[in-house]
Amino acid sequence: MRKAEMLKNKIDQLPLSMLGEVEQLIKELQNRKQPQTILSTLAECAIDDDLPPDFAKHHDHYLYGVPKK
Repeated sequence: MRKAEMLKNKIDQLPLSMLGEVEQLIKELQNRKQPQTILSTLAECAIDDDLPPDFAKHHDHYLYGVPKK
């Protein structure tokens, strides 16, 4: 039996008084954010400090003072 069918059968067996709680849980699950990747989580933490436009290319220069390549 598919999982969706199994869940529907279990819901059908619940007392009517519990269906409101099931509906609320379904709404909460539908509104929940999808899991994020580690990269997207880190990107949310990034701070925009008016970095130079070539920072990605010359990050060693800006972080450690080595000559630009």
